[in-house]
Amino acid sequence: MIEELKSRFGNKCSGIKINAPVISPINIPEKSMKFCEAVSYSFKVPIQINKNNLDCPGARRNLGFDEEDDKLARTISDNTHIPLNFVLSSLQKIPILMKDVYNITLGITKEMEKFVQPDVFIIYTQPVNIMQIIHDCAKKEIQPVISPYSLLSICGNVFIRSYQDQNINISFGCPESRKFGGVDNEEIIIGIPYEMAFLINAEENTVHNNS
Repeated sequence: MIEELKSRFGNKCSGIKINAPVISPINIPEKSMKFCEAVSYSFKVPIQINKNNLDCPGARRNLGFDEEDDKLARTISDNTHIPLNFVLSSLQKIPILMKDVYNITLGITKEMEKFVQPDVFIIYTQPVNIMQIIHDCAKKEIQPVISPYSLLSICGNVFIRSYQDQNINISFGCPESRKFGGVDNEEIIIGIPYEMAFLINAEENTVHNNS
């Protein structure tokens, strides 16, 4: 599926698996990194992150590693000048992963897909492609979610929300993801659960076969 998605949306596409079996060889960074940074890295090379090498407070919160919403909210508010109460209210609506996480494997390749099924695909793509996805979803009476929050965009509003809700989630990004996650100015972020990727791809194939 990863190659089909890349063919449609471009190479900024990463298949991601929570608690994948140990894969050798796999890149496990020794230096700490942010979740969105790992996503960007994984577009080129498979990578595995865990509790020890993930240093982004927002991502650690979303993955259930830390439970410090008040401290995180104060940090976000200080850095963005968004009122603290608004940040706290937003965090209450951004999901936390409801399972124990031992590792997260990103950048699953075509060969790896033979024995590791991604949970979610994260894609950076052009607005016209997002429009087409929304159009294809409407044909199947599926309504993607477009996040109104410019906070924790990739780790929370795309990855965790897509995984737990099993729905397609779209985000315009946050300052951190555009600074560290390699999101270009003209790109929008989308998360697609594994099963929904088949629905979207099937719709695309139907269009091409009928044209």
